[in-house]
Amino acid sequence: MKRPIEDEESSCASAEPTESKQAKLASDSNNDAAVAATGNTRNCTINRRRGDVKKAILMLMYSGSGYYGMQRNTGFDTIEGALFDSLLAGGHITEEEYLSPGKLQFQRASKTDKGVSALAQVVSMKLNLSDADSLKADVNSRLPTQIRLLDVFRTTKNFNCKARVNHREYAYICPSYAFASKSRPIDITYRIDSTQLELLRSCLSRYKGTKNYYNFTSDASCNRYIIDFTVGEPFEYRDAEFVELRVRGQSFMLHQIRKMVGLAIAIVKGYCRLEAMDAVFTYKRMDVPKAPGLGLLLNKIHYGAYNEEVRSQNWATQLSIGIGLKPSEIYRGETDNRSMLAWLSDAHYASRMTFDRHDLT
Repeated sequence: MKRPIEDEESSCASAEPTESKQAKLASDSNNDAAVAATGNTRNCTINRRRGDVKKAILMLMYSGSGYYGMQRNTGFDTIEGALFDSLLAGGHITEEEYLSPGKLQFQRASKTDKGVSALAQVVSMKLNLSDADSLKADVNSRLPTQIRLLDVFRTTKNFNCKARVNHREYAYICPSYAFASKSRPIDITYRIDSTQLELLRSCLSRYKGTKNYYNFTSDASCNRYIIDFTVGEPFEYRDAEFVELRVRGQSFMLHQIRKMVGLAIAIVKGYCRLEAMDAVFTYKRMDVPKAPGLGLLLNKIHYGAYNEEVRSQNWATQLSIGIGLKPSEIYRGETDNRSMLAWLSDAHYASRMTFDRHDLT
């Protein structure tokens, strides 16, 4: 059964300035100062009265190229940094809230690393939703073009977009030549054969279940549950062939997926044996190669039962809008920049792909 959206109580009218009204006046004053501080000459169109501020879900799509990840980090360009800059410039949040996002009950559904993109990132925070369409249009007008606010809508008062996630799905878009035998010269016209493709599927299937990812991260809590890890049929974009790897899991750690892909590449290319898939899931430290970040994409965030509660918002439609990001940013980025080609050509990374025999005992 759907839970009703919980309203916040509105203050009763009074002839005298009450504490709540004084607080409101102070908030408006802070808001005006924040708008002035950003050089925004537009009048703030958002009324910051408590009764108008509700918990909201924001759906974002972005290309991570040129950004140092999702999370705000002073001195670095990040996705959240650009979002908060746009919200402040438009008068949708105060300067105090900008500096202390906890006052907005801000939460992100998933972190993404440097260079990683997303078709469907979700954040939740308290915003004035009296005119959600205008808010969306205004924020998009201020965001860089490679970051888009797909939708913003009201949710339940206590919704936490991170805590309510059932599982996350990432895709890794990879040129087929990454899986060619190490004995072959690197050739961008390479087309993967059925033998290499089946070996890749065998590698990826070994990630399923609960494993110890000690060798894939510096995180102290390194056990993770992977629901599945698959690869689709090869397809062409421009003159190159690609395969799309998809992994679903409850949660992922920093660099985990890129190292999962890096190890699979090392095995399929013949730098190490398939037994390495068992050896790495121990507490014996091994140096696992990390694939480039460009191909990694946060594909979907699954909320399970909560999806039923917000079905009327038609998340699937919003996700389909985001599909256009793949060819325009991921495929084109690889064909133009050849990040995988540069990684494979780097002698440092090539040396890390080889495991000594004693590592596998």
